[in-house]
Amino acid sequence: MRVRHLQSHLAEQGLVHQGRLERLRGVRVGVDAVFWLRSIQALKDPFADALGGIPPGIFGFVDKELEAFRKHEIQPLFVFQGVAPGPQHSMFVS
Repeated sequence: MRVRHLQSHLAEQGLVHQGRLERLRGVRVGVDAVFWLRSIQALKDPFADALGGIPPGIFGFVDKELEAFRKHEIQPLFVFQGVAPGPQHSMFVS
């Protein structure tokens, strides 16, 4: 399930930092895949809808990003939104 306003909450707590990729060498990093892909300006292609919704440059870009992770020995763990549990899920039943 999506956590709304997580980015702004983390920023308010001083937990969002920008820096050089090599500072994460040897670390496993969780990446919100949807947020990551939507933040990439190069993938905002006006013709993507005509091509089935996938920007033509996405595969090359993702390969380039993954190569940067490999170069710095960073293990990305991409996290995708799951299916929301139904109202009868045992965790939500009192």
